[in-house]
Amino acid sequence: MFLYLFSLIYLIAYKFRELLYDLNLLKKYSIPAYVISIGNITCGGTGKTPFTIETAKYYMSLGYKVAIISRGYMAKIKNVNNVVLVSDGNELLTEYEICGDEAYLIAKKIPKCIVLVSKNRIEGCKSAIKLGAEIILLDDGYQYLKLNRNKNILLLDSYKPFDNGYLLPLGKLRELPNSIKRATGIILTNTDRKTINEKDLLTINKHKKNIPVYKIGYQVQELISLNTKQILNINSLKGTKTIAFSGIGNPESFIELLQRHQINVVDNISFSDHYNYGYNDILRVIETAQKHKIENIITTEKDAVKIEELCQAAPATFWYTKLEVTWDSFDMFEKLFTEDKNLKLGN
Repeated sequence: MFLYLFSLIYLIAYKFRELLYDLNLLKKYSIPAYVISIGNITCGGTGKTPFTIETAKYYMSLGYKVAIISRGYMAKIKNVNNVVLVSDGNELLTEYEICGDEAYLIAKKIPKCIVLVSKNRIEGCKSAIKLGAEIILLDDGYQYLKLNRNKNILLLDSYKPFDNGYLLPLGKLRELPNSIKRATGIILTNTDRKTINEKDLLTINKHKKNIPVYKIGYQVQELISLNTKQILNINSLKGTKTIAFSGIGNPESFIELLQRHQINVVDNISFSDHYNYGYNDILRVIETAQKHKIENIITTEKDAVKIEELCQAAPATFWYTKLEVTWDSFDMFEKLFTEDKNLKLGN
């Protein structure tokens, strides 16, 4: 009942804020760039980061200068208006402790992309434009109503698109399902491993109207070792007993991904989303592996950026999964961003 009361307070607060923007009592800003928001209506676990990376690659392949603006969850930014330049499109300029794990991972995976972190996305966008950005992707920007955008992409996880149906803090919903109507495109994630249930599908169809819906999944491209520098095909560990650990929004999907590749996960250790690991955490994982007499330990790529130095002398092999995005249509990006090949930018 205590959490339910706070969920009601949260509902009133976010609906009141939404109303103020609808009535133009809170100002919305436009910037001289093409803005695409990629977000969700639940807290974490929908696969935004891999999709954001693929979207950036798509626009870069068309010849546009792309920037990604992250709010930098867990980033060490004292002033809300400060902007941290993670990458200028040429080199990585900061550490994950400063900018947060997601922004750091994005900058590592697409080095030619500008990556910035700022809680004030407008200031972040201004900085990106000064660096020459033509296309700006707002990572986790669905609730950032202050900034007008050209595209509003909503990701919904097929496992639990609306979690338990309750708003924060009783559930994981940031908004009610009717906020789907603000989207210009809907992406159902993890559809290769989970079929969305009929009730949730009916809820989506009720609010989506003419909004196109696409499906994507994730596959392990390869396994990369953090402390032996080996690279393996995922099938190399087929049938092998392993220990898995992660600090992500949806650890169940990570375990199912490994099991789908017939990796025998004997024990799984889940940490909170965006967890900052210490030596004792890694020692706990190693001791779990030793208890089961297991040599191989697997984690996610997002977690890997935070533990590389901690596991170098470990008496076990630490692997991370390098993922690739798969989709139900070869021309999904062509359809989703159909008019974006010949944008007249800067007007």
